[in-house]
Amino acid sequence: MKRTVISAWLAILLSTLPLSAVKKDTQLILDEIQKLADTVMALDNKINVMAVELAGMVKKSDISEERIGAMSRNQADMTQSRENLLLSMQFFKEELSDIKNSLNKLNDKMMNIPTAAGGNIPGTADNNPNSTKTAENSLSQDPSSVYYAAYSDYIKENFDLAVEGFRQFIRSFPASELADNSLYWIGECYYAKKKYQDAINTFNELLGKYSDGDKVPAAILKKGYALLEMGRQGEGIAILKELISRFPLSEESSLAGQKIKEFSE
Repeated sequence: MKRTVISAWLAILLSTLPLSAVKKDTQLILDEIQKLADTVMALDNKINVMAVELAGMVKKSDISEERIGAMSRNQADMTQSRENLLLSMQFFKEELSDIKNSLNKLNDKMMNIPTAAGGNIPGTADNNPNSTKTAENSLSQDPSSVYYAAYSDYIKENFDLAVEGFRQFIRSFPASELADNSLYWIGECYYAKKKYQDAINTFNELLGKYSDGDKVPAAILKKGYALLEMGRQGEGIAILKELISRFPLSEESSLAGQKIKEFSE
């Protein structure tokens, strides 16, 4: 279409010139106009190429933004997964410790089995009609049974039942090695229910009663998290920094560092 316009313009121009001038300069004018037309076409082609390149750049930009968004979401998911994994590891450590304690107690009982003639071996059936009932009562009051029943409620997100179960465990077995663990999981229940002040109070109770317990790093971490959730950023960051200072090699310390970085960006 550009060539048609240029040709029409040329015809008008030539019609206004004397015949001698037309004969003399026609070829020169045609050559110049052809060069102009070629230049216009070249510019048009460059514009088309630049438009295509621009569209490609926009598409790449959109893809990059999508990838960045996906990476951010994946990072958040990974952090949450690490926290969930930490909770699971804590529980498995407790379970392993409890199994070891149970094996030690069983070994002590076996060493003390009476060998006198006619002596009854503990745990074997006899003609006493109350023996079954006694065994059932013993099982119902077994520390492991009470503890893991409460933990099962926690896993099922029956947090009120879990709190009640762990409280019962603490009342029934205050000297147990799992008493501080029970207190910790009560704090986790409150945290899951977004009752952050109750969670903080529980973690403080644990830190006060069991300052040398293995749940101290986890309790400090979740206390810091709870403060951050309540908008008390200064206090929360200070608690997390305390955790890193006291337990620099712990998994909880690594999570605390990530959380501090999130709030400093």
